[in-house]
Amino acid sequence: ILLILSTAGFGLSYLVFIAFVPILYAVRRGGLHPVFSGAIMGFLYWIVCLSWMTITFSYFGGAPLIAAIGMLFVVSVVGGFLLFAPYTFIAKKYLNPFLLAMVFVALEAFKGKAIFKGVPWVNLAQSQYQNINILQFVSWFGELGLSFIIMVINVLIFRLIIFKNKKREGIYLVIAVFVMFIPAFINNITKDKQEITKNIKIIQPGYKQEVKWNRESAIAIINDLNKRLLSLEKEKYDLIVMPESAYPARILHVPFILDVINQIIPTTPIVLGSDRTIKNSQGEVEKYYNSMMLFSKDNQVQFYDKMHLTPFGEYFPFEDLLRPIKEFFFGSGDMFDAGENPTVLTTGDIKIAPLICYETGFSELLKPTINMGANLIVIISNDSWFGKNQGRIQHLAVNVMRVVEYGRSAAVATQDGISAFILPNGEIPIKITSQTPAAPEYNLPLIEKRTLYSKMGYTWVLFVIAGIYIYIKRKKAKSKNESNN
Repeated sequence: ILLILSTAGFGLSYLVFIAFVPILYAVRRGGLHPVFSGAIMGFLYWIVCLSWMTITFSYFGGAPLIAAIGMLFVVSVVGGFLLFAPYTFIAKKYLNPFLLAMVFVALEAFKGKAIFKGVPWVNLAQSQYQNINILQFVSWFGELGLSFIIMVINVLIFRLIIFKNKKREGIYLVIAVFVMFIPAFINNITKDKQEITKNIKIIQPGYKQEVKWNRESAIAIINDLNKRLLSLEKEKYDLIVMPESAYPARILHVPFILDVINQIIPTTPIVLGSDRTIKNSQGEVEKYYNSMMLFSKDNQVQFYDKMHLTPFGEYFPFEDLLRPIKEFFFGSGDMFDAGENPTVLTTGDIKIAPLICYETGFSELLKPTINMGANLIVIISNDSWFGKNQGRIQHLAVNVMRVVEYGRSAAVATQDGISAFILPNGEIPIKITSQTPAAPEYNLPLIEKRTLYSKMGYTWVLFVIAGIYIYIKRKKAKSKNESNN
């Protein structure tokens, strides 16, 4: 319950620092086997935090409700056993804070890489997406680094409660908390004073996902978006950002959309998302991409093709093996192809690192574009698939992690919320949470300076592993000596 309440969407973020104290007590006290203790905790955690899956797959995805509930149940059971049970099993024997924190972070990393090609959702660090001073730890040690220090503090609080040497454990706890705030202190005193800013406009269409592909509604939506774009023709913006699949059409094949875009780009470049196809010489579709497109006067259309596709939405895992299930529940529509190349979209001195929706969970997708000189992150998404629940807020928390890791401002454009501007330190000066049409604007700084994390990545893990190895070796030697005596 403490862990659930601490996650993005529930809002009691500071509870994450004590959320594991009860489970550690239960495991050390005995009774239920530690593996089952962890599995039960993980199951309850996932089934509540990911409950939005039932809406996504049933109401919006067209799958039967019972299938969506079954999928959530399976994910929660598997998540409990794979991602929590190993932690509680080891906690039964060891109470070293670095060891337990490393185990849990390794499980988060495994979840973010292996399961369905990665599910980097509701990690411990994401609970702190609104706590700016704590969040700065991410700029030095990455998202998993913040999860690590959160778990260290949990274990130290438990040790302070149960161990007799309160003074020693209290000192360790104070040091851990102090270390967590060091990056915020250093970042504040070394912050660049002069920054180039760009006036960026976001267009949030705000129409309902369920009417998007109805022909009459689609025509009305296209006309509305065209009018909204044309109303900005004489305004002075450095960039207009529209969301993933903003128009209910493949815009490269719709002349009366392109005509409006071409009317705007002599003064203002436009970024937006749309499907696009690559055809062979016989006119047959060879590739089908979910793309971000940049239209500007100084270049032809620039494309970024989404590289990390969303499971069950843009591709179906093990499609050849499970094709009958896929077609029964999700229909026989074509799945997307994954893009292959990191791309920086450039207009003037704006160099965009593009991310589309689910991709924001994967830090490694940003690293190449930052290395290529990107000074602004643009995130386009269609978060209407979440409905009105906490899934949208969880996604915003993921976006904040990427921004702080690489120290770049971000413009986040979604179809019906949450659209936002995010500053390099994770601060969110403007966010649109209402699922209505909106057009916020903000002067975002373009940043060239590199964060420590963007340079060093997770090299700190090597030092922690070396320390854990020494600890375990000494503990075994001590036990051997005691048994010999």
